[in-house]
Formats: sequence, structure tokens, C-alpha cells
Amino acid sequence: MNKKKAFQIFIFILLISWYGLFLFDKIDLTTADLGRHIKNGELVLGGDFGILKSNFYSYTEPDFPVINHHWGGGVIFYSIWKTTGFAGLSFFYFILSLFIFYLFFRIAQKESNFSIAFIVSLLLIPLIAQRTEIRPEIFSYLFIALFFWILWSWRKKKISYKWLFILPILEIFWVNIHIYFIFGPALVGLFLVASLLRAAPKLGGCPQLKRRLLPIILILTSLASLINPFFIKGVLEPFNIFKNYGYRIVENQSVWFLRNLGIVNNPNLILYEIVFSILVLSFIVVLILKRKRFSFIYLCLAVVWSILGWLAIRNFTMFGLFALPIIAYNIKNSLYKKIKFKSFNAKIFFVFMSLTLFLIIFVNYQQKLPLDKWRFGLGLMLNNNQSAQFFRDNNIKGPVFNNYDIGGYLIYHFYPQEKVFTDNRPEAYSISFFEDVYIPSQQNDSIWQKQIEAYDFNAIFFSHRDYTPWGQNFLIARVKDPEWAVVFMDEYAIIFLKRNLLNKSIIEKYEILWE
Repeated sequence: MNKKKAFQIFIFILLISWYGLFLFDKIDLTTADLGRHIKNGELVLGGDFGILKSNFYSYTEPDFPVINHHWGGGVIFYSIWKTTGFAGLSFFYFILSLFIFYLFFRIAQKESNFSIAFIVSLLLIPLIAQRTEIRPEIFSYLFIALFFWILWSWRKKKISYKWLFILPILEIFWVNIHIYFIFGPALVGLFLVASLLRAAPKLGGCPQLKRRLLPIILILTSLASLINPFFIKGVLEPFNIFKNYGYRIVENQSVWFLRNLGIVNNPNLILYEIVFSILVLSFIVVLILKRKRFSFIYLCLAVVWSILGWLAIRNFTMFGLFALPIIAYNIKNSLYKKIKFKSFNAKIFFVFMSLTLFLIIFVNYQQKLPLDKWRFGLGLMLNNNQSAQFFRDNNIKGPVFNNYDIGGYLIYHFYPQEKVFTDNRPEAYSISFFEDVYIPSQQNDSIWQKQIEAYDFNAIFFSHRDYTPWGQNFLIARVKDPEWAVVFMDEYAIIFLKRNLLNKSIIEKYEILWE
């Protein structure tokens, strides 16, 4: 191994360490979807497929039709959790994230050089690491990376056309794991359009195959998406899911909305705008200085993921991943060759740019980074299951009224013994449920009393870090309500019990009195 290669490996290790600093964020099961995904996997592997088509875990709308488009992700998460626990899940997520990042980094490096790819990565890592919570969408990132790598490598004549026939197989897994499976055929279609605009790569062999290859792959990949438990409904779900979405969640909000809201402390909102500006500027410079090197594929990818990132911050990760090779390519094919550096000056510039970017990012993201003992590391946050243990040890019975955030936690710990009032799947409940029942119950005492009459709640299990106005108002009202007693509270959750004979002994032993 020569010195240059060894140096690049050392620098890349530093880069992934920096990436890991963002990702090593312990799991907060009380607000995550992960608990429900694990339970999904357990039930599917146990032969109980009811979770696929109905609101299986709820006692409020148990028959509401649901398309469980991420059931396969639950099977994978459960299998890993069963053998390695939550620490193993965290480690799996980290390794998979690194592999995805590596694929995009390698493409960026091949489109430019190591130095450009490294500096651009430093800038983009906070965006790429936006989604630290373990969710099935990590598999969509993986499949998008694999699709893009195979299609890009084939177009660059680095691999055989036979690799393209892997894509329909990947699509079968993808459609059963996460709703972003539609980007599989979309990527194939993009490369097909690009090949029609430009001569297709020379494959050798049958000329007809050259002309028909990508159309065949597109047809096969599209047909593969039909291989799911819901058939055509499953394929159409990405286009229909927001038609029944009665609860607004932060990750699905636009950059404009959150910036104007003014209460979301996320430096990535500004970074997104910076990177978007760099993207636009880089395309303009390429058009001016080297129009022949302008990439139609990269333009389309930049437009699509910039729009998706603007419309919903959950797409920052994919926006950042695609921005990496695109910006690197545009720099290499415009500005880089116009600037002449001697060897020593180039190294000084590289070090200066790297340190400057690192310091700027570290200062702006210091509060966001999981630097304390509560958050940094693998597995669950400290005492994360304490509230569930208290509930179980004292044999507390439902029905339980719970808030949106903590639904997955309760499903993980108590299903099938207890079902939930709601959980963190807006598509699994009617719009009227959220607008006429869930939110008004926390705002209006008369509606709350009607829900008590309808469901006879025995306990309230609430994530008190619910910062919605109705959630905070509800907690204040219940603390003042003589009919309810607080028996447990920690950093994550609060538990109220109804003052009745069933709960009398527990309340006498554990009631928390407020001065």
C-alpha cells in the first residue's frame, strides 16, 4: 500500500468517525416507532398477519383499513433484536448507514477525486445524518444506493449489463419493506430517458439487447413491485397515504413552514438552504464553463430531491446523499481544473478547508450532537423502560389513554394485554379521529368527559415531552383534576391512575403530591 492510499484510508476513518458522532444516538423507545416495528416482526413471524390490513393495536378504531407497507422492516428489526438486543440494532443501523454513505462517497470520489469528495462530505454529513432514529426507511436508503450504484456503474461501463437484472429482485424486497419503493422504477426510468437522449453504453453481443435492455429492466422492476400482500393497492399506497393523514408531524413539514414556525431548533434547515444554493450555483457554473459535461441525470436527481427535501425534512438524508456526488461532479468539471495549485499549496488548502468546515459545523451542531452519557452510545437511553416496568410490576389495568408519541412504546411492552388509544401512525386512524376526538379530548374538558364515558379509562400513560399545545394543556388539566392521581413520573413519561377501588392501593403507595 502506497503512502497516498494509506493517507486516504486514515482520512476516511476520521470522516466516518465524524459521521458516527451524529449517528451514535441512543434509542428513546418512548417516542420512537421502533417498538411497534419489533412487535410487527414478532407477530408476522408467529403467523399472525392481522397487522397487515387493519389497525391491529388500537381499541378506538380497530377495524380501520390499513396497508402496512413496512411490515418486512419489522421482520428484519425483530430478528436482529431477538438475537442481539437494542445494542445490536443500534450497531446494525450504524454499519448499514456507513455502507450507504460509502457507496455515495465512492461515486463522488470517482466523479471527482478524494479531496473534493471528502470536503463535500464534511459539509453534507449533518444532513445525511438527519434521521438517527431506527426506522424501515434505512432500507430505502440502502436500495436507492444499490440501484443508483448499479445503474451508474453500468452507464460508466464499469460492470456488466447482467447486474441490471438484480434490480427487479431488489424491488421485491423493497416493496415489502418501505413505501419509498417507487424510487426503484423511477431511477431505472431516469437512466432510460438519459440513454434515449444519448448513445447507450456498448455492451457487446446482440444490438437488440442494447436498445431494449433498460425498457425490459423497467418493466420487470415495475412488475416486481406488485409482489406484495396488497397487490395493486400496495403499489398505489405512496400516492394515497396522505389522503388520510389527520395528524401533522414535524418530519413531514416543509423547510418554509418550520423556519416560519420559529420553534424548531434544527440547524439543518439553514444547511439545506446553503447546500441547495451550492447545487444551483454549481450547475450554472458547469453550464457556463463546460456545457458538454452538464449531466441530465444529476440535474433531474438534484431537482427531485431538492423539492422533496424542501417539502418534508424527512428527505434531508437522501437530499444530502445525492448532493454528494452531484456537487463533487460539478466542481470537478468546472472550477477544479481552472484553479492551479502546487502540491504543497494544495495540501494546505485541503487542510484549511477541512478544519474550517469541521469547526463551523461543530459549533453550530454542538447542542444537536449526542455528546452526553444519556444519548451517546448504543442501545436504549438510561432507564428508558422504567415507566413500563412500573406499570407491569403494579399490574395496572387499562383501558389506557395515551398520546400519539408513546403509542409504539406501549404496543411493544403491553400488546396483546393492552391496546392503545392511538399510536404514531396517522394513516392508521381516520382524519375525524384526530380532528374530532384525539385533539379535542385534550383541549376541551366536556369532550374529555365524553371519552371517559365511552371508554372508561383506568390509566393515562403520556409522554410529557409532547410539546403540542393540546398535549401540554391536557397534562396541566389532569394534574389539577381531583379524579386522577400521578403515580409515576420520570424523564420520559408520566402515569395517572383513576381514583377508584381498583387503583386505591397503588395510589396510596405511589401518589406524587404537587405543592
